[in-house]
Amino acid sequence: MSPSSAAPTPSTQDSKEQAARDAALAAWRGMRTEQIKAYHQGKSSGTKLTSYADDKALSKIDSELFNYRRAGVHFEGESKSFAKVSAIDIESTPKKATITECLDTTGWKAMQGSKDVTAVNQVRRYTVTGSVRTIGTQWKVVDYNVDKEHTC
Repeated sequence: MSPSSAAPTPSTQDSKEQAARDAALAAWRGMRTEQIKAYHQGKSSGTKLTSYADDKALSKIDSELFNYRRAGVHFEGESKSFAKVSAIDIESTPKKATITECLDTTGWKAMQGSKDVTAVNQVRRYTVTGSVRTIGTQWKVVDYNVDKEHTC
């Protein structure tokens, strides 16, 4: 192979950015996995949710779990997450990333006892935008916003 046709070697900056993108996305996916476990059992204890979520994101999940528990609702099935890093800043401290997700809840049911209480007209595929940042050296989801007006 001649030198002019050789593939360029990725720069160190590109490698660092890709590693950060992977870590931010891993935090998002970890949060979703642990969130599903928590919603199945109706509580976050016994999950690793705090390993992936913090700040407003953790508060939102805990608040939802409290409200569902109070209503006697738990969830069955699985949601599907199609997430990507839509922006990243590895030069700031803390490092920050924005996640854009299409959350598909067509396989997810709200249950009261053995009765499916999922709202018939509920939007089942919608957009979620999340903020992920480093806390120390670990990436964690710190907030998210659900937008059921934008289906995906």
